[in-house]
Amino acid sequence: MNYHLQPLDFKKYSLILIFALVIMAISSWCMEFYFERLYGDLTRIGNFPERSFGWQSSQPSVAPELFKDYSFADADILVIGDSFSVSRVWQSRLIADGLKVTTMTWQELRTKDEVLPDNLGELLRATGFKGRYVVIESIERLFQARTEALSKEHNPIVKHDIVINSDFPMYPYTQRERVTFSKLNGADWGVKALYNSIKLSLNLSEKHLKSGAVQPVKFDGCALFSHRLCNYAIFVDGDFKKHTFNGINNVLAVNKNLQSVGIQPIWMIVPDKSTVYLGYGKLNKYPYQNIWQTFAQYPELIAPDLATAFIAKSRTVKDFYMPNDTHISTSGHLYLGDLMNKELRNIMANKPPPSSQ
Repeated sequence: MNYHLQPLDFKKYSLILIFALVIMAISSWCMEFYFERLYGDLTRIGNFPERSFGWQSSQPSVAPELFKDYSFADADILVIGDSFSVSRVWQSRLIADGLKVTTMTWQELRTKDEVLPDNLGELLRATGFKGRYVVIESIERLFQARTEALSKEHNPIVKHDIVINSDFPMYPYTQRERVTFSKLNGADWGVKALYNSIKLSLNLSEKHLKSGAVQPVKFDGCALFSHRLCNYAIFVDGDFKKHTFNGINNVLAVNKNLQSVGIQPIWMIVPDKSTVYLGYGKLNKYPYQNIWQTFAQYPELIAPDLATAFIAKSRTVKDFYMPNDTHISTSGHLYLGDLMNKELRNIMANKPPPSSQ
């Protein structure tokens, strides 16, 4: 018996196509609803669901009037920093105590590869900065590259008006919204997040769990983090690829240059999330050197041991670092601000700034 398939007419073809598109749209919508709104840089770049790694503990609020950025001419303290400083959250503690702070990014130094200029002091004075203190802030994993060489190629420093990246909101969230459709994650992200969720449920070895630039690590973290899947912690894989620190001579050179123009530098190295929760050098590809211990060998350098302080505090404050992010939480930022405010006040009271030579 011969059967002859009749070609679909245009109306039926259109209905099938529309039906398929509706099913895809509904599936994408359901994934958006289930996986929740993206907040963390690690969940975003690694394609891990916020439902599994999003923070659930409430965070303190910060008064909007404490987000100030003084001009170079008026500032007492200049902060040169990366994403840990761009939100101005920890600086709000200094502002609240009456200090005048201005913040600029490493990119605004306008040097090759964001390394320190060899004549940073002269460049800052040329901008009109009249203050006596500079906080040089960097996350641990990037501090290696920023100090392993000095830049002799640089343009005049230009301080831009305050611009807050959307990933680091001016006024931090106190609660994480469950879901929103104002900014969709995208179906591609949802499919990858579903795939990663399945892998995490299968108890695979950690080498099979890596996704993009994000590495999940099996971790007994339910007392330290508030996310649902607290038997895992996620880290940026750069935490485990940092080269052995070898830039101390360049740090000393920049320190001396700043002091020669009457500026006292304070070196603020923020420990990697892996350093705080896994331990010094854990899983690192290269031999590890404790930067804070290295700094402590040179009395002319001022560098608070944030690693020791953060490790201790993270055991008493849940979500000290965000479970879905490489950054500290608002609670962590405010603790950092209190530490730095105490450090600066102590320096101001007991160690007069260097005189210009």
